[in-house]
Amino acid sequence: NVYLYSGDQDTTVSRPVVEAAKKFYERAGVPEANISVVTGDGGHAFITEEGGAACGLSKTPFVSDCDYDQARAILGWIYGPLTPAAGEPTGDFVVFEQAEFTKSGETLADEGVVYIPPSCRETPGCRVHVALHGCQQSRTEVGETFIEETGYAELADTNRLIILFPQIAASTVNPQACWDWWGYTGLDYLGKDAPQISALWKMVERLAEPPVEEAPAETSPEQE
Repeated sequence: NVYLYSGDQDTTVSRPVVEAAKKFYERAGVPEANISVVTGDGGHAFITEEGGAACGLSKTPFVSDCDYDQARAILGWIYGPLTPAAGEPTGDFVVFEQAEFTKSGETLADEGVVYIPPSCRETPGCRVHVALHGCQQSRTEVGETFIEETGYAELADTNRLIILFPQIAASTVNPQACWDWWGYTGLDYLGKDAPQISALWKMVERLAEPPVEEAPAETSPEQE
């Protein structure tokens, strides 16, 4: 399922570009019924019901309060009906090292973040949703705004979702810390074996591994 949003005040990705994306997916074989195109208030930003900058702004942190819950719209379109969100996240925002998932040329940041609800720690079987930040929207640029103020965590708590927030680092060829949508990591930048896609899949595979049980501590004769 494909979800597309076009803000009325978005001059960075204009509406004809979004409409062209819809046509691309249709020609690629995605049924029209599986494509949701939503138009509404907002500039070039992630849209929230509350939180972030004023509606219509296209500047840091690129999260805007336009009275629209885009996280719910995205997750609901992909995974089906959702239960109401939690009032406050009760899980853990876990910071992890990204180096072990990379080879070279991916330009991933040193650290990524994954949100894990309590229920997913207690019972296996949660789904994993990968949320990619936009250009100029990494932790280095906007702190935890995209991770903690977009509404993903609150919905994850009540819908058994783990949310992965991988991070890109700025570089000479990618000064705004964008994910590779034009080929700065090489010619094969959009296939399943592309450097960044491969790194993301390794992260997902790690989340799917069973937890490692700690060995019981040894006791001395005096303790027995």
